[in-house]
Amino acid sequence: MIFTLLILSSAIMAVLMVGTGQVRSNIIFYSFQTLLIALTTCVFAYVENEHKHYILALVIFIVKTMGLSLFLLWLTKRIGTARDTGTFLPHPLAMHLSVLLLIFAQILSCQLPHLSKLEDFSAGGTAGISLILTGILFMLTRRLAISQVLGFLTMENGIFLFALTQASGMPLFVEMGIFLDVFVAVMISGLLIFRIKHSFEHIDVTLLTSLKD
Repeated sequence: MIFTLLILSSAIMAVLMVGTGQVRSNIIFYSFQTLLIALTTCVFAYVENEHKHYILALVIFIVKTMGLSLFLLWLTKRIGTARDTGTFLPHPLAMHLSVLLLIFAQILSCQLPHLSKLEDFSAGGTAGISLILTGILFMLTRRLAISQVLGFLTMENGIFLFALTQASGMPLFVEMGIFLDVFVAVMISGLLIFRIKHSFEHIDVTLLTSLKD
């Protein structure tokens, strides 16, 4: 019961993230999302008696819940960005669409073979697919480069959660390598966003298509 609640709450955090244009709120919702995933990993480690996943949970908390979230908050303050207006869909409509994607994820998850031995882990398929789809939706409906990074990170959370609950996770070294790649990618993206802001006085990715020699 606690396991399912944690998993579904992480998917709800992503839905709430889609429903607001405040960049700071988006980052805070992402931080809570990764915190819930870290707690989910701890519960998984306890139930499956996989002690290595306690290390994984600690890495998620330090690197993503604290490290990346604080870095993105600092970046937001540094570039002076407070709000991201939706590109194609108003925020309430995008939020309702993300709810529909959560329902679709539940339907799709029921059609997949669950490799885990426990029934509670079936909710992980729903939340994992939902996070992936919501991350894609977030990237498609936002203008700012920092929002694209948040959408990418949400997709990565979905992939991790799906692998954890449906395939009993991946080898620890593989997970650590993925976390390192994601951490470096976000750091580089942050530097690029700062340079874009400095050079073009905005970080609206839709305006970058109009660049000419």
